[in-house]
Amino acid sequence: MHPSGQHTTRRIAAAAWAASCVVGAATVTLAVAEAEPRAKSIRLPENPQELGDPDEGYRYLLHGDYIGSGIPLRLYASLSRGEPEPEHRLERLGSGADLPHLLNAFTMPSGAEVVAGMNCLGCHAQVLGDELVIGLGNSLSDWTDSTGLGPVQGMVRLMYPPEHPERVAAEQFLRGVNALQGKTAAPFRGVNPAFRLEEVAAAYRDPEDLSWTEQRGYDYGEIFIASDVPPWWNVKKKNALYYTGLGRGDFAKLIQQINVVGIGDKTDAARINESMHDLLAYIMTVEAPLYPGEIDQAMAVRGATVFEMNCAKCHGTYDTTGGDDWTYPNKLIPLEKIGTDPEYALDLKSSGLHEWFTESWYAKTEPKAWAEPGLGYVAPPLDGVWATAPYFHNASVPTLEGVLDSEARPTYWRRSFSPADYDLAAPGWAHTVETGPIDAQTYDTTLPGYGNQGHTYGDDLTDDERRAVIEYLKTL
Repeated sequence: MHPSGQHTTRRIAAAAWAASCVVGAATVTLAVAEAEPRAKSIRLPENPQELGDPDEGYRYLLHGDYIGSGIPLRLYASLSRGEPEPEHRLERLGSGADLPHLLNAFTMPSGAEVVAGMNCLGCHAQVLGDELVIGLGNSLSDWTDSTGLGPVQGMVRLMYPPEHPERVAAEQFLRGVNALQGKTAAPFRGVNPAFRLEEVAAAYRDPEDLSWTEQRGYDYGEIFIASDVPPWWNVKKKNALYYTGLGRGDFAKLIQQINVVGIGDKTDAARINESMHDLLAYIMTVEAPLYPGEIDQAMAVRGATVFEMNCAKCHGTYDTTGGDDWTYPNKLIPLEKIGTDPEYALDLKSSGLHEWFTESWYAKTEPKAWAEPGLGYVAPPLDGVWATAPYFHNASVPTLEGVLDSEARPTYWRRSFSPADYDLAAPGWAHTVETGPIDAQTYDTTLPGYGNQGHTYGDDLTDDERRAVIEYLKTL
């Protein structure tokens, strides 16, 4: 393999994926009490969605052009020659058959055959046990390197004349990649810079026609906070997307924002939008995986009672028989009430991306989407929660035990990032407790925005009650 092609898949994926969500930026040190005094929990209003064909949505997920552009397929094949075969490959035909699950191959309207990523599954699929689980937030990814694709750009220019469709497509793709370079590196593995990616890329686009500009339309801070990736199977219950409830209106438009790095302009966006309601329909069909281990049913029954008395008013009720007898309140819990690290919510509230989005094609065309960032966090549904460690919006807690017992949360903890080290009994990630930050595999909760404080409701439970609740959560 050519030296400049080393880690091609990861770098293309990391640079290209432009956030299926809205905003992030400049650290704000506003005190929580000053930000929203005596705030009460807010029930987010109902938000009916326009859905398409889920089967077509699955096809579009694996083959679609929602990234907008990419590097030439022929060049990618050359650079990736000699790399190990993907261990988990999805069944797809044509030019994309041999690609890792996190990349798509497609033909652009110009006729250019390209490979682009990271597709949706780069962040919304992860290996659990021996299976690639579509819809599970990827907590194994490494976003600590925001290196660009300079060598690839040079190769494209050597291989193709200026007007060649493959070169035009690559230049369109790489301009977004270059804008992101050096601005999206996370402090350690396991957290995702979703909002940051979009915030940077959108700053270089005219909001009305989405054309690329060389001047930033708004400023963004040097510091940003990365987050955990929530599971897709919760989307069907939500009235708003994202941790602070800011994604309102048409969910298809919101998830379409993945293409602000690679599209040409609103013409591309309008064409892609025709398939996004199909993709949303597929996402709405994704279900949480069933717990594969043994469950103490008697303890789970006791845990259900404890849960309903202490947790259900925010996280809802569940039908463990597989039926539809469930409730979910869609509550936005204010910062001073939930007590979890406030910096992420404060950053989202302050971002210049909100004004851009309000004036953008996404908000001005039907069906419309808009942003309403709250100063708090939405208490999520807990379907399949046993599989979704680490926990909290910033992935700061490695196990469910720590969620229910604040004293059990390590300040520094390190994991191997091997799927084999998921502890079903905990449930959560097997980890070691460290005395300080060792390397990029060590989570540091002393960094601003990555604290593990708050959500102390389980501290009042007895050890037996906590164990019973965890056993119940395995049934969801």
